[in-house]
Amino acid sequence: MSELDLLVLGDVNPDVIVSDPGLQPQFGQVEQLVDSASLVLGGSGAITAVGAARLGLRVGICGVVGADDLGRLMIVQLTDAGGDLTHLSTDPSRPTGMSVILNRGDDRAVLTATGTISALGPDDLDALPDRPARHVHAASYYLMSSQFRDALPETFHRFRAAGVTTSLDTNWDPEERWDLTAVLAETDYFLPNEVELTAIARSPILDRAVDQLGESGCSVVVKRGDRGGVARVDGTGMTVLRTPPVDFVDAVGAGDTFNGGFLAGLLLGRGPAAALAMAVIAGTLSTSATGGTGGQPPLSEVEGWLRSVPVDEEDL
Repeated sequence: MSELDLLVLGDVNPDVIVSDPGLQPQFGQVEQLVDSASLVLGGSGAITAVGAARLGLRVGICGVVGADDLGRLMIVQLTDAGGDLTHLSTDPSRPTGMSVILNRGDDRAVLTATGTISALGPDDLDALPDRPARHVHAASYYLMSSQFRDALPETFHRFRAAGVTTSLDTNWDPEERWDLTAVLAETDYFLPNEVELTAIARSPILDRAVDQLGESGCSVVVKRGDRGGVARVDGTGMTVLRTPPVDFVDAVGAGDTFNGGFLAGLLLGRGPAAALAMAVIAGTLSTSATGGTGGQPPLSEVEGWLRSVPVDEEDL
């Protein structure tokens, strides 16, 4: 069996997406009609993995699902997407995690029951070989157990000693503590969105926040939604301002698809600038369908947009 290009550590769970431009839930047993509701493959880890697989990588995922109908559905969907599930386990003692996303188009609220999302622990990390793939990405850091978070820096150190590169996407910290010092020291690429980055750096100024996080030794790649993305990689600043036009449906999972695009660009040997462009293109195109994976583009479609999405580079 050939080596995996990418192993994703993190959450595998369904998303229930309830969409309506005027969505405003009311308590008091009020029944409201909405435009649409969908049950789709979710979880930052799973969406990143599927997006990278669509772009041509051999991808595995290390996560936990429950021994229930939702867990079985996640396994079927990941298998159909071509994922390697060697490191995906089933926990019969917990239900599969789930997120309910209330989507108004321009904004959304996310309600998450962690279930098996937080079941991934240090024993799962210890069971991984020193080189489980060419690159290892950790997703939804703040949804994982404190034991997993404590063990991740040493695990990343072990991987890097074996020649594996690493990346991290935290998503939002429900406790808003934003403590990342130890894990960033063992991370090659940090992939936050702009709101998360400025919260972590405790600075509202984007350039200053990028510089501050870069002092930890990692490259910083920032998702900016319809404003593109910025990155600081090996002393070079990169900016993408132009995005492909799309018929927008929702932005659920767009940041995770951005992650998959960036990692695919690196692991396909395209270099950091092209990888940033691929990330912006993939993330933008994914907003053309409901949920995180429905609109994810294949490599040919992303490559078709590369000349139309230039990258400005600047030595820092």
